[in-house]
Amino acid sequence: MVANQAPLRRGAQRQTDGGTVRPAAFRVATRMDGRVARICPLGDVDAGTVERIREQIERCTAAGAELVALDLRGATFVDSAGVHLVLAADAASRADGWEFRLIDAPARLQRVFDLTGCRARLPFLTSAQLAALLTAPDGHVEPLG
Repeated sequence: MVANQAPLRRGAQRQTDGGTVRPAAFRVATRMDGRVARICPLGDVDAGTVERIREQIERCTAAGAELVALDLRGATFVDSAGVHLVLAADAASRADGWEFRLIDAPARLQRVFDLTGCRARLPFLTSAQLAALLTAPDGHVEPLG
C-alpha cells in the first residue's frame, strides 16, 4: 500500500509501523455537564453499533439531561442504521420534552445526511452554538432552535 493513500476499508486505521490495516475499535464517550449531555461515537456508526449509542442517549435522558448533543466528529462511517438512530432520537426528543442536537460530522459523512434529504430537517449545531453550549454557566440550557 502506498504511504500517502488512505485505507479503503471504512473505519480502518493505518498502523504507523507499516503493518496491515485493522478496523478501528468502536467506543462511545459520554460527558454530562449539568443538564447537557454530549455523546461522542468514535468509529463506525452502523447496524452493529447504534444500540450502544441509543443506550447512552436513554441513560442521559433518564439522568435528567435537557439537551443531548450527538457529536459525530469522531465518526468514521454512518450507514442507514445510523441515520435511522438520529431520526428516532430527534423524534423522541420532541415527544418527550428534551432537546436533541447534532454536532457536524466530517464532510465525507455529512453527505449521507444530504443524500437522504435529512440534513435540512435535523438540528445541527453551528460552531457558535456549540461554543455557547459548552460554556453555559451552571449547565443552563437555552433553546437553540
